[in-house]
Amino acid sequence: MDLYFETTAPTSLKNDIISSIEDGELRTWSILERDGIKYLKHTKQWGEKGVIKLEIDSNKKYLISKVLKFKNTNDEVKDFEGYYLGRFCELIFVNFPSRFTKIEKK
Repeated sequence: MDLYFETTAPTSLKNDIISSIEDGELRTWSILERDGIKYLKHTKQWGEKGVIKLEIDSNKKYLISKVLKFKNTNDEVKDFEGYYLGRFCELIFVNFPSRFTKIEKK
């Protein structure tokens, strides 16, 4: 399951989320960087299972959040993605409420 956040500035929203985490403003998240890509990692109970990858759709209308699991976890993504995406929605609702107009699940 992926969540699509409709926004007029998806790249700016993505960069602001990452900056807020890197600046220590959002302490329940950290950034894991691999091959130049920055992933969001929850620092509490779901952080050892996987990360969230943020992408921009080709029409630049949506910020897309995808949960990816670590290879070393026995869980399937479907076993924890709801919790992980719920925490990410909390991050968006609390810190960036005016930056999106709707959310779609795909």
